[in-house]
Amino acid sequence: SIPDHADGETMKAVCFTSFGKTTDALSVKTIPKPSVESPDEVLIKVHACALNPIDKLRMSGDLSLINPEAYDTSVLGYDVAGEVVQVGEEVSKEYSVGDEVYVRLAGMKYGAMAEYVVCTTPEMAKKPKNISFAEAASIPLVGLTALQALRTGGVKEGSKVFIPGGAGGVGSIAIQIAKKMLKASHVTTTASPGAGTDICNKVGADRIIDYRSEDVVKVLAGEDFDMAFDTMNQAAEFGGLIKNGGKIVSISGTPTIEAIESASKFGSPSLLVRAFMFMSRNRAAENNAKKAGATWEYIFMKPDGNDLAEIAKYVESGDIVPIIDTEASSLDEFAVAADKLFSGRAKGKCVIKVA
Repeated sequence: SIPDHADGETMKAVCFTSFGKTTDALSVKTIPKPSVESPDEVLIKVHACALNPIDKLRMSGDLSLINPEAYDTSVLGYDVAGEVVQVGEEVSKEYSVGDEVYVRLAGMKYGAMAEYVVCTTPEMAKKPKNISFAEAASIPLVGLTALQALRTGGVKEGSKVFIPGGAGGVGSIAIQIAKKMLKASHVTTTASPGAGTDICNKVGADRIIDYRSEDVVKVLAGEDFDMAFDTMNQAAEFGGLIKNGGKIVSISGTPTIEAIESASKFGSPSLLVRAFMFMSRNRAAENNAKKAGATWEYIFMKPDGNDLAEIAKYVESGDIVPIIDTEASSLDEFAVAADKLFSGRAKGKCVIKVA
């Protein structure tokens, strides 16, 4: 069970007590309020939180083999924007009570869809001053994922990059990070006509392919991209698009043993997990990349306050703009945001106002 607060204080949170595929598995419960237990921790009063596809995987039990739940009652969510209300004794002078911050929570101890969260300072950064808490909450997981994947892929000034799914949560910010932060000269993306294409234009895509009416892989054959960002488990199809010396980076599909080992939060995978990963390894992606003289790699995003601080500068300058699809008005209305995200039809992010 979640440990009781020393003074018996409680809070509202969106929880699940058994795995399920739909929002029927979730409910708003009153649970113990977390407290600062380590000298490098802070307590944050949550003003907004956001949902991501990983939340559906976690809720359905798909992550439990490599990342078991800490308690019998689990709070969903990773992305938070809020206000620091308590600091541990070793928290640097960089943070103090009243600071507005945003964070992608690192642990499984407490989730984001709650009135309060605890985190350590290396995970968090000051919230961009020019946007709302809801907009800030939409950024951490997708922003970190995009920045770290694009850097792993060697994207730099002048790079030509393929980022499919440009209207999605990761895609819409990845295009902006590639163009504005990393100075890529060209980004091609895919989208459906209408709202999806409009978002891709807004975030600065150079070329948008209608995946409903065109065979994307055929259209882009021989384009010689420096990097392809596989956000939808399509890496096996990207060999013909990538140039000799280029890189395909995946965040979707079955992870590699190397990716799990490098994401130290999981520890070393068990023999059973290793056997499953070996059998499920995306050899088609590896082999097709190799044929093109390119490489393929799977990565896990790592929570990083320094990366968030860097992204915040570009948000404050107006170079990066959060894209919101759905905003639920309170924790009690969480299903408005969760149902839209879980439907797979969201354009941009689904967020929840908390306080």
